[in-house]
Amino acid sequence: MEIVDPQQLLTRLRAEPRETEWLEFKSNRLDHDEVGQYMSGLANAAMLSGSDAAYLVYGIDNDTHDIIGTTVRLKEETVGGQLFEHWLSRLLVPSVNFCFVSFEVDNKHIEIIAIDPCYVSPVRFKGHAFVRVDSIQQPLKDFPERERALWAITSRYSFEQGIAAAHLTEEMLFERFDCINLVKMLGVKTVTNTGIIEKLLADGLILDDRQNGYDATNLLAILAANKLSEFPIISTKAPRVIQYSSTSKLDGVDDVTGERGYGVTFSKLLSFIMIRVPHREEILHGIRSKKYTIPEISIREFVANALIHQDLTAVGSGPRVEIFPDKIRITNPGKPLVSPDRFIDAPAKSRNEKLAKFMRQMGLCEERGSGVDRAVEAIERAALPPPLFQEAEGSTVVTIFAERSFAAMTKEDRVRACYQHAQLRFESGNFMSNGSLRERFRLADKQYPQVSVVIREAIEAKKIRPLDEDQAKRTARYVPAYVT
Repeated sequence: MEIVDPQQLLTRLRAEPRETEWLEFKSNRLDHDEVGQYMSGLANAAMLSGSDAAYLVYGIDNDTHDIIGTTVRLKEETVGGQLFEHWLSRLLVPSVNFCFVSFEVDNKHIEIIAIDPCYVSPVRFKGHAFVRVDSIQQPLKDFPERERALWAITSRYSFEQGIAAAHLTEEMLFERFDCINLVKMLGVKTVTNTGIIEKLLADGLILDDRQNGYDATNLLAILAANKLSEFPIISTKAPRVIQYSSTSKLDGVDDVTGERGYGVTFSKLLSFIMIRVPHREEILHGIRSKKYTIPEISIREFVANALIHQDLTAVGSGPRVEIFPDKIRITNPGKPLVSPDRFIDAPAKSRNEKLAKFMRQMGLCEERGSGVDRAVEAIERAALPPPLFQEAEGSTVVTIFAERSFAAMTKEDRVRACYQHAQLRFESGNFMSNGSLRERFRLADKQYPQVSVVIREAIEAKKIRPLDEDQAKRTARYVPAYVT
């Protein structure tokens, strides 16, 4: 919590009808251990109540909230020769972000300790955790239901909730973020500045900092920043598109890094990529159209997944799209959350649930878990080689291949295509057969022996299995090997 206007903050705090679980008023009494216990209880209470900060204020009457002043000087206080601030930092576990603020109001001295919630675990002081219950300090162990709730909250906290920029005026919000287009894409039809601010507050994209300003979350920056480089913690998350003139990475012809938030520019990003994807022009019924070597829907879904499911806490580069004449490789930081072999069927998981939710609301990606299916189905309809899903050096890599005949595919390509086809068929309530796999490869009926070889190789690789071990060859059906 950054305190920019302490007098305005104090006015807002005094306006509270009474002390809350995240707010405590005091006059002159300063007990070192008591302050540490208060900070533990206030930090934990802030998490439970959903407050973005908690406060311990000296110089305010507890009952009337009148300004009475205080003789406390927190920054000058020491404990055993150690500065009080450092002493607290050492004894509060896990580490808590807090600050001391000193100022004068009507010649009366005020001291404030502002404490950020800690989303790692409940905060302890000297090994003991506390919690506020109706503004009364209590040991957390005496309230097991609140302790369980705290642990549940810590597991739900994410990078998206962090603060990208603090204490912004309304004018600064509109200068640094494309708020208007963002809320329109979220379905708000009537757009006024007041309505936009209310929407952003309601969605948790900005926070009221109680100082006549707003804190912008990392999620708002990711979705709608006008310039990602203005936010150091977000700047490395910008997508990068690289085009090569040959199959070698030595022959790069274009290298562009995005500047704006994903949400408000995703369509432009996709258009930027598709212009560089090899294509040919076709005329159908007098209408000229482009025929891409790789379906746009497949590129769209895999790029959206790379943006949404990346590890936002990873240090280094962000999502990367590499365009070669014969393939597109899409890489995002972070190991896959499910095995690459199970991208098609496994229940969807995401590191960034809020980012995924907003991208879906904005119509930029499919519902949970359906995007990969749609992408692979489009690849099958185009009879392209199957996509390759990999984990490489802590990143997730998806490679989509351009057209290649059945004869030109490797054994690994054919087995992978067979496996993915069996997954898609099973997910849709059907079973794979020699005939359905022939259709996937666009092979003639007389080529069934070649497909039989692929099926046998997929069984030997333990990728698929017969639906029934005693089934007749002509009516044989197959399912992924993991199906029990």
